[in-house]
Amino acid sequence: MKLKSTQIYLTPAEHAALQHEADRLGSSMTAVIRGLVDRYLVAAGPATDLTDLAGTVSTAQPTDIAVDKDRLLYEDLRDDLRRHERPVRVAES
Repeated sequence: MKLKSTQIYLTPAEHAALQHEADRLGSSMTAVIRGLVDRYLVAAGPATDLTDLAGTVSTAQPTDIAVDKDRLLYEDLRDDLRRHERPVRVAES
């Protein structure tokens, strides 16, 4: 595997955290950085932006939730309140 050299600047806290992780793993700081890049950037694939979603949703008609938003929110709130209601008790004489 051919490696390419690069230089980064870290804050003291970042450097300490990186050194701590390297010590914990019994590894070098460079290996920890390469592992993080592999795990969070290479394995994740290219970044996705919203243009990837263009054309996936039809905007001709609003969705049910857009049309019925207030009704759906009210029903959900009402149902939640009903679950927390205390039963009515009639005082015994």
